[in-house]
Amino acid sequence: MAVSRPKPEFMAEALDLALGGLESVSPNPLVGAVVVRGGRVIGRGFHRGFGCPHAEREALGAAGNARGADLYVTLEPCAHHGKTPPCCEAVLEAGIKRVFFSAADPNPETRGKGPRLLRKAGVEVRGGLLRKEALSQNAPYFFWRDKGRPWVVLKWAMSLDGKIATAGGESQWITGAKARARGHSLRRRVDAVMVGTETILADDPLLTPRPAGGRTPLRVILDRRGRLPMKLKLLSHPRVAGRGLRLYVSVSGANSARRLGELERRGVETLLLPSTAAGLDLGLLLAELSKLEISQVLVEGGSRLAGAFLRDALVQEIAAFVAPKIIGGEGALSPVGGEGFRKLAESLSLSDLRHEALG
Repeated sequence: MAVSRPKPEFMAEALDLALGGLESVSPNPLVGAVVVRGGRVIGRGFHRGFGCPHAEREALGAAGNARGADLYVTLEPCAHHGKTPPCCEAVLEAGIKRVFFSAADPNPETRGKGPRLLRKAGVEVRGGLLRKEALSQNAPYFFWRDKGRPWVVLKWAMSLDGKIATAGGESQWITGAKARARGHSLRRRVDAVMVGTETILADDPLLTPRPAGGRTPLRVILDRRGRLPMKLKLLSHPRVAGRGLRLYVSVSGANSARRLGELERRGVETLLLPSTAAGLDLGLLLAELSKLEISQVLVEGGSRLAGAFLRDALVQEIAAFVAPKIIGGEGALSPVGGEGFRKLAESLSLSDLRHEALG
């Protein structure tokens, strides 16, 4: 009897399903799965959030009796006990005949163990189906595992002539409601939102996703000189109070012990870093954030901080929201500050460009 070949369209559906966890799974990867019997999908699932059941278990649960069926999953099934039981156990208990997966998991605790266990138990396992698409979908996760530092998204909103505020400092609001809603969606996607002192002093933001609900990313404030006021909404607003939700980063020696103690009493975690000639050591900061299971960081401003991240080649993605407005003014800020690049040959060229109209 001829053995049917894996069908890419089923893996494509699993990849689409995986996007259901876009705003809730990090630092875990996006994963989708479908159970197929007789050329028909009988069960679908995706990883819904950090600590929630994995996609394979969701799909197998939806399928009911899956004995003899095929399982398509976008990341290799795990074989270790973590926050949830091993997916391979569920696959074997369900009597799955064949498993097709897109990409291997770079997590050393997981990589290759699941497929080996399943093959040893007599399950046919094949990897690499729509691998390129799976790697692209989970680019932040693979980057974090490979580099040991978070994937950095640089975000700004600007006018058509490249201004993020008027010469007088007014910036709310340059873009419309739909663009701002997309920005809040970005906040839900990442593990941390980062701003510099200038943004805090100018806008006094909460840095939380809106509308309220769902997870709140770690809010990271960089304050090189110890200028952060204690009357900020971020430090006093009851809706966002709670230890572990705010991280204050400064240079060693820039703050008194009394000031740091006051911050910590307000539930703020502090991280003091050595100073460099250019300011805070952003590479070291990202390494420290990685230790906190921060796999994605959204850098929201200001222009000096954006310039510093680009200068140090620490940015993997840019989300630029452009409004059909002209602001003008020689003193109006542009999105990227600092010294910039003196020669065009040194300028940064972007790739994989995408655009979308938002209202």
